Amino acid sequence: MTQPPADILLRIERLLSAGKQQEARLLLVEYIRLNPASARAWWLMSLTLTDVDRQVDCLQRVLRLDPENEPARERLAKLISQPPVSSSISPFAASSPSETEKPTGDIQRAPAWAAPTRAVPEPVPWQPAEKQAAPPGKPAPVEPAREVTPPRKSKTKWGIVPILMAVFTVCGLASLAGYLLLQRNAQAEALAQAHSLQDTLAVAQILTSLPLPTLIPTWTASPTQTVLPTATFTGTPTFTPTLQFTLTKTPRPSGLIGPVMGLYAPDFNLLDVATGQRVKLSQFDGQPVLLLFWATWCPHCDSEIESIKTITQIYKDTGLVVLTINAAEDPATVTAYRSVHQLTFPILLDSDSKVRSAYSVYAIPGHFFIDSSGRIASIGYGEMTVDEMKVQVNAIMRLYPTSTP
Repeated sequence: MTQPPADILLRIERLLSAGKQQEARLLLVEYIRLNPASARAWWLMSLTLTDVDRQVDCLQRVLRLDPENEPARERLAKLISQPPVSSSISPFAASSPSETEKPTGDIQRAPAWAAPTRAVPEPVPWQPAEKQAAPPGKPAPVEPAREVTPPRKSKTKWGIVPILMAVFTVCGLASLAGYLLLQRNAQAEALAQAHSLQDTLAVAQILTSLPLPTLIPTWTASPTQTVLPTATFTGTPTFTPTLQFTLTKTPRPSGLIGPVMGLYAPDFNLLDVATGQRVKLSQFDGQPVLLLFWATWCPHCDSEIESIKTITQIYKDTGLVVLTINAAEDPATVTAYRSVHQLTFPILLDSDSKVRSAYSVYAIPGHFFIDSSGRIASIGYGEMTVDEMKVQVNAIMRLYPTSTP
């Protein structure tokens, strides 16, 4: 790295004495970049700045590098205690501090060539040419007498009456403008209310013309008459008509079916790996269902499988249905896993992952707690403990704990 010449600080001092602060500042920036531990350089930088805060920052750096620097300490105290005032004195207004640098921490000692080569003479505050002291041996110049001109009395250009008339005129115009503005706002508000009433009437007409909403699907009884022959052997056979009733299920609107809490759970038809029979979710209508999406290669599913077995045992006599859907694995792998862990709950094979897509399962294990009406009460992802499952199962089975008096 190219180092600055040995007399660079002396050159900077001369530039400051000549009033060339901009040139001195450019040289100091480069010098401080190469020698940040030079207290003399920071002192000179404070003399090139006009911003008081930046001067204070430079002087504080000088004192951190050279705590015994009295000129820097005195100047810093003046800058902090007194408000900044404009001065006619040259920025190079104080002598440079001694270049005794004391390294602290990881700050390196300034190079030897950065030491001051000469002391900067104390500058004399600027005075007008007429008041400067005459050189020795010459008489002081006599200041010529100046003619004192008496101050002229200012003439009043405007009288008090025109001023008052102007004030009253401005106030009257302001009052008129305010009144007109209030009238305009009142008209706009009345027009907005009229439009609002028209919009309300239009919405009411639209709502009254809409068809009635579809009721929540329920089981409804539709009677069908079936004539059953009854024979009595008294000579002539007679037939007595009887009535039979069959239950038909109202279909659920497609807009109310989806993998979202509050909607009906999508139906599916999958193969049970244990029995080889097809299982539908709709065949368990009226019963609460715990639906689990899992896989044998999933470590969290493997850890949770014992909790599923515990839940099955706890609620085996309460009507809870536990269905597990395997995520597109080989049937032989699932069968072997079922035998090793002695699983008794149904394991359904989702070989093409269509059911997983229908339920938007993005992670396993995925839990869907479905109440007796077929609606999804809650959804959970990740491994769940037995206690966490019991809270959700009790909710869909309406088994709320009661306090004992």
